[in-house]
Amino acid sequence: MKMEKFRDLTLISINEKQLLVVACDSSGAIGNKKYDVVKVSPDIVGYYTVNVALSEVLAFGAKPISIINTLSVEMDNTGKLILEGIKRAIKPLLLEEDIIVNGSTEENFPAYQTGMGVTVIGIIDKSSRERFKTKKGMIAVVVGLPKVGNEVVKDNGNEILTISILLKLIENPNVSEILPVGSKGILFEAKEMARTNNVIFKLEEENLVDLQKSAGPATCAVVSMKDKDYEKFKEVCEIPVNIIGRFAYGSDIIK
Repeated sequence: MKMEKFRDLTLISINEKQLLVVACDSSGAIGNKKYDVVKVSPDIVGYYTVNVALSEVLAFGAKPISIINTLSVEMDNTGKLILEGIKRAIKPLLLEEDIIVNGSTEENFPAYQTGMGVTVIGIIDKSSRERFKTKKGMIAVVVGLPKVGNEVVKDNGNEILTISILLKLIENPNVSEILPVGSKGILFEAKEMARTNNVIFKLEEENLVDLQKSAGPATCAVVSMKDKDYEKFKEVCEIPVNIIGRFAYGSDIIK
């Protein structure tokens, strides 16, 4: 069994034709307990924490087959509320939630601060990986805006990436590759997209979005596409989109 690390994913070759794709995320001090720093309902914690790992697996082109939550809280009632958020997040996927969702809670000791982890496992045909490639001459587009903490809670749903919007990006024939942005920021992910496709990312001189800011629970994504498809894409996208640069070979950007 061959394993490899690809960006934030673990890829496991299970046979000649298929890969398991594994992603994880965690959350701490966010919830409604005494020592939580950001005060929100536990269902919000579950929703956005699973959103990160799930977005990474989906953006790679894999189909989720298992979602495992490890909750550092009691089941009744914080755990139940977190699970409600997880199930709400995966609802657009039309999965059998009672089968693919599994996990554990802390029942031995009282918890005064909310903590959780989540692991999402997906499966993909090896041949499908070839579709999701960024090539020389393509542009880098940010879909959504980077937000973190209370900014996410206060968002009205018109500026951040959701699973429903991500599924539309995956189905859009003009989109070549999608890379969700997390705590390392947009610029880091754009450079990662370039590095893993053997091209170089050239930043636009002016940008309307903060390229260094954390995008928290994957509130935006870097998308690659052909320049000629951008205006059409912008017309149909439900949340803000901004060109931040383009991809080239090293010799193409030497002045």
